[in-house]
Amino acid sequence: MKITFLGANRNVTGSRYCLEACGKRIMIDCGMVQERDFLSRNWDACPIPAGSIDALVLTHAHIDHIGLVPKFVADGFRGRIFATRPTVALADVMLKDSAKIQAEDARYKRRRHRKEGRTGPHEIVPLYTDKDVEKAIELFRGVDYRVATEIVSGITVTWHDAGHILGSASLEIRVQEPDRERTILFSGDLGQHDKPLIHDPTYFRRADYVVMESTYGDRDHEARGNVEEQLITIVNDTTKRGGNLIIPVFAVERAQEMMYFLSRLVHKNRIPDVPIFLDSPMAYDVTNIFRRFTSWLDDETVRAVECDEPPLHFPGLTMTRTVDESKSINHHKKPCIIMAPAGMCNAGRIKHHLRSNIRRPESTILFVGFQAEGTLGRRLLAGEKEVRIHGRQYSVDAKIQQVFGLSGHADRTGLLQWLNHFEQPPRKVFLTHGEESSALALKRSIQTRFGFDVSVPSYGEVHEFNDQGPSLVDAGQPNAVAVKRDAISDTPESEATGDAATESVKVDEIFPVAAEDPDLEFLDSATRRPISFLHEDPWRVLRIQSDLIQGIEIMTRALEGRHRSVAVFGSARLPESDPSYQLAHQTCQRLGERGFAIITGGGPGIMEASNRGARDAGSPSIGLNIELPHEQTINPYCDASYTCRYFFVRKMMFAKYARGFLIFPGGFGTFDEFFESLTLIQTGKLAQFPVVLVGSEFWRPIVDWLQTTVLEKGCIDSQDVQRFRVMDDPEEIARWLDQIIDGQSASTKT
Repeated sequence: MKITFLGANRNVTGSRYCLEACGKRIMIDCGMVQERDFLSRNWDACPIPAGSIDALVLTHAHIDHIGLVPKFVADGFRGRIFATRPTVALADVMLKDSAKIQAEDARYKRRRHRKEGRTGPHEIVPLYTDKDVEKAIELFRGVDYRVATEIVSGITVTWHDAGHILGSASLEIRVQEPDRERTILFSGDLGQHDKPLIHDPTYFRRADYVVMESTYGDRDHEARGNVEEQLITIVNDTTKRGGNLIIPVFAVERAQEMMYFLSRLVHKNRIPDVPIFLDSPMAYDVTNIFRRFTSWLDDETVRAVECDEPPLHFPGLTMTRTVDESKSINHHKKPCIIMAPAGMCNAGRIKHHLRSNIRRPESTILFVGFQAEGTLGRRLLAGEKEVRIHGRQYSVDAKIQQVFGLSGHADRTGLLQWLNHFEQPPRKVFLTHGEESSALALKRSIQTRFGFDVSVPSYGEVHEFNDQGPSLVDAGQPNAVAVKRDAISDTPESEATGDAATESVKVDEIFPVAAEDPDLEFLDSATRRPISFLHEDPWRVLRIQSDLIQGIEIMTRALEGRHRSVAVFGSARLPESDPSYQLAHQTCQRLGERGFAIITGGGPGIMEASNRGARDAGSPSIGLNIELPHEQTINPYCDASYTCRYFFVRKMMFAKYARGFLIFPGGFGTFDEFFESLTLIQTGKLAQFPVVLVGSEFWRPIVDWLQTTVLEKGCIDSQDVQRFRVMDDPEEIARWLDQIIDGQSASTKT
């Protein structure tokens, strides 16, 4: 068993590690490097061949953790990519945006070089293209927090909330080899406590080895007062001068956090009534993902939404998508607030807004996040009076300011408190994801305070796990806990004397369940009277209507100009190796070749196989999912997808937009679809509606029972039963549905 450190080693960005165990290789993160001195690593081939990696697991969706995934796939990786469900959704948006930014930057740089009559040392091409991103997204699989997942034989990964961004995770990796068992904990990026929108980070009791971030390992966050009070002062000061407030943000989390704080100030009338722009197609899409995954957000955010003060939508906010909309912002004559990626000013639209404002003394450039060494943001914060943007030198006349307390990373005290919860020392702690000075400072702090064995690996360093003995982690005992901590004093003096400050910790619960969802209440008949929710939650009716309207819009657009579509049902638990999975894939590929759109529940198993078949045939592939705490994410083969809150809304979409049903073998859910179809046929709700039961070995006994028992008792009639066709051959199924549905369309037209 060994680990190779391939990124974010004695620097902040480019997180990437290779763990070899059980005869397999798994990669943890695959991030893009953003520091100028190490940019060449983005272009270099991975030191460990991509084709030799069996699986890739991701901690969260920031580009310095996922930004090289499409290149990794293009270089030969063919395994599956595992991440939390919000991370999968965010990665889709962020990687597509990354490919777009790279293409735009490459075109701009080529034009500039032609204009200047020079040639760079390397060919100017993007790292990867939209097509590379599409191939990568197909490999993603979504998981939930606290669900152990065996990603390859002998290696099980559990994702725990890291409190950094939506869907961020610490990884608890359990390795079971014939001669020993070890648990390796990857902290991921750890967040602060009491941050807006998201939950607090998870603590752990034990680990054999810990790979831990050290971004702020040498310092604590500066306490400059309440974030809202800082923003009030800066916004008012800038608008009084007649300038614009330019805020570089990360499209994930920091943009939404700023919207959260500005929303509160707008609702309280604490800042002037000025236009607020979020200039980023990606941030727009990310914000919608936040709205979609409300069950993953903290209780305070949910309460704000219920009080009709949604933190991600408020008066005065404009979210721009197109280039023309972005350009028009700089023609705005009156003071305004402009937020745009990238957060370190190293790419994207923020550079254009800086060009328009950096020489204006009345404007303010406000930094709200970490600025890595060598980035434009770091140079501006360091006080440089002249900087280069898009190949031209600009004097820095705008006011440069920074808001403190917004960092998405735990500071030195927070990192030490995270380690302080361990009940016994790990065998070794590896510090990564921090500048060399930060990592080395944190190493000294940990050794002084806890006496742990600590290493700060260099890029390319390999560590072999040769120790013997039992694991420090008891697999039968809970290891992760959610905690509420009180602030503690942690001064350099306490380290100097070797006295470890103790942390006041209250354990809320082990493996906390998701926050109670009022929209699931109606499933439990023992809890409330059926009508009570109307009095206690008047917004539910609006949410139902919104669910339905959004579903209608998405389905109508996806099926525009098409009358041939079928809905597919079947077990979500069937793996790719199962014959029914293969049958579903082949059947829907044949249907797709005949022009049928395929509509599924969007999850794994039969649904994945069906959407995959439609995509292989170049036909529309649509997934309708349910937002539940442990529901699988939309599978990566859906061209159009929709996640709703209510089962009956999805049922309505199936019945309204499909012209026939295919039901494959499965469990109780499959029987549910079968009998619901029969009920709809009996009541005339599905007029002339064909239903194919695929797989005679599974379905024939059930149909025989209907004909010999239920039919004889008069509960159904022969015409109802005849509407079900038991079939096995994909080509025969496609041909029969083609004839039936074409005949229906012809009769409708006449």
